[in-house]
Amino acid sequence: MDPLNVFLKIRKERSIFWECSEESDPTTKAYLVIATQPTNIITTGNGEGQMKGDPMIPLSAALKDLHVPEEFKCSPSIINGAALGYIGYDCVKYFEPRLAKYCQKDVLGLPESVMMFYDSFVFIDYKTATMKIISILTVEPDAFSQPTFQQILLEKYSKATQKIQELYDNILHTPPNNFHDYNTTTNAVPTSNLGPEGYKNFVSKLKKDIIDGYIIQAVPSQRWARESGIHPFNFFKQLRLVNPSRYTFYIECGDFEIVGSSPELMVKVEDGRVVTHPIAGTRKRGKTEQEDLELEKELIENEKERAEHVMLVDLGRNDVNRVCLPETTNVDSLMHVERFSHVMHIVSQVSGKLRPECTKFDAFSSIFPAGTVSGAPKVQAMELIASLETEKRGVYAGAIGYFSYDGDIDTCIAIRTAIHKNTTYYFQAGAGIVFDSEPTFENEETYHKMAALAKSLDMAEGLLKSQISDPLPLVTSKPFIQLSKLIPQSIAPSTNKTTLLIDNYDSFTWNLYQYLRKLGENVVVYRHDKITIEECLQLNPDRLVISPGPGWPKDAGVSNPAIKIFEGKIPILGVCLGHECIIELFGGEITHCGEVKHGKTSKIQHDGKGVYSGLPQDIEVIRYHSLAANIKKIPDDFVVTSTTKLGIIMGIRHNKYRIEGVQFHPESIKTEYGMEMLNNFLRWESPVW
Repeated sequence: MDPLNVFLKIRKERSIFWECSEESDPTTKAYLVIATQPTNIITTGNGEGQMKGDPMIPLSAALKDLHVPEEFKCSPSIINGAALGYIGYDCVKYFEPRLAKYCQKDVLGLPESVMMFYDSFVFIDYKTATMKIISILTVEPDAFSQPTFQQILLEKYSKATQKIQELYDNILHTPPNNFHDYNTTTNAVPTSNLGPEGYKNFVSKLKKDIIDGYIIQAVPSQRWARESGIHPFNFFKQLRLVNPSRYTFYIECGDFEIVGSSPELMVKVEDGRVVTHPIAGTRKRGKTEQEDLELEKELIENEKERAEHVMLVDLGRNDVNRVCLPETTNVDSLMHVERFSHVMHIVSQVSGKLRPECTKFDAFSSIFPAGTVSGAPKVQAMELIASLETEKRGVYAGAIGYFSYDGDIDTCIAIRTAIHKNTTYYFQAGAGIVFDSEPTFENEETYHKMAALAKSLDMAEGLLKSQISDPLPLVTSKPFIQLSKLIPQSIAPSTNKTTLLIDNYDSFTWNLYQYLRKLGENVVVYRHDKITIEECLQLNPDRLVISPGPGWPKDAGVSNPAIKIFEGKIPILGVCLGHECIIELFGGEITHCGEVKHGKTSKIQHDGKGVYSGLPQDIEVIRYHSLAANIKKIPDDFVVTSTTKLGIIMGIRHNKYRIEGVQFHPESIKTEYGMEMLNNFLRWESPVW
């Protein structure tokens, strides 16, 4: 039986069509879930009747008492009962308070989030070619102690079986309740909210921020509006054919609909395992298999694309490390190409095991939004995006998926996704802007990414006209006894030594944390504006690590006074911005280094001492910087410990105290001997050489 007809036979208000493909092959469907008439709806935002604030709070409260006994659990976890919907991109202000100060226009007027709770499902398993009808029997916790429990159970069981029978009868005997279109102008040209030059201007502005060291990458977007009389489900039917993806969905949210075919997993939590799939690096599909192979080879060998992708894998590792046991975080696959209908992408996978004190909601908040739709360092990139994009993103770049009753999450990124409201379709797409970006190329990439949506709407309109049209032309600190769940606890509780890691709002800090933890160190992490120097002293750390971060040393908050107050008392390591802070604090100078290296490797020569002890020469390290030390103004008390072949300073060391800085990133997956360098740092017992 045609799954689309099954949907049309049983649909009522707030229906959803949620289809997932095999992880190994996005063109091979795995399963479909159809649900209708939610039992509960949580809507957040500023509209009438909407809850205000962090959507995780009401969502976690509603799911708190919903548990599925092990013997009754089914797979996939969505059919154990689930809240399904979206968390819009703009909800990031509840997870990162620095984003709350930006006031953007709410052009679409959508809720910030909508999550709908479903207890009954039609489930189609494509692998076994079977259909199941499922209805969840929900029993309140206090019912078990009541003398009438058996009667309560029988009544609920009767209602559940009645629901199953109703769905079964509708599937067998009810004709499809089709949606109807009305006459529309075929191939109406979508209108960008930025105009023909707007996106190119974004690229040029962001490249200046990259040169000044404030960001490594940012992902600005543009939105297109297109009038059409096509019903969104009829548009969805064409999109499902044109652009098969890992996630395909049609979601009714009251006065608007979401239609999408997203290729990218945002975060999945299953039995405590956290998974994310960074996708970065794009080429349009070729016209032939040979052309596809040539484009694929060019993509995977392109230095800019590889650098951008490695950076986003490191960012994904950072987000996973915030909530996972450090010894479990792993890059499961690195840089393989997946093909989709109109584009091909470079894809990787990062996973880890959730820490016992963290929840699935912590995992979601840590990874949201994905770095592939924001940038790095993530918070700084999002601030720059908010200053450029004057309109709220809404659903775009947020998360679409479900939180199941049995504790799992499966969400995709809201890309290749359209919003239909009244008679208008809204498409949105972005591109990753790095130093090597060319404005015209990046603008064209956004058009390539929305091409599948435009073509699908063309086809739906063409069917209405009884002809297939051509596709559109590409037009305050906390007491230490109340540490956040995102503050790691010791993996070696018998060890009294503690390393204080200052986070300069970087997207790789938690990769440093992971390596240090793997080496057996106790680590506490504080952002540079969430701890005072008095509280740093109260911690009484045995070592201090200053993380990378955006901007210049003046932007590093408590990092600077922390270096000075612990000078000569404990070993200190500065990484990238931390290294630059050390140089400037002791009288040196930081300046533009004459080249921008983001996600790219260089070989370095070193003196074989300090963090380089026992390491070979010509180590390949990854660099994320446009600033560096002025070689003519190195502080008197310091020596240069490593340089590139062009003479750019990659490391410095104090002559007397155990204070060392490295300009590169030892925590990256592309730096050789990074773990060994950090282990050398941890071996230092005395604060002096």
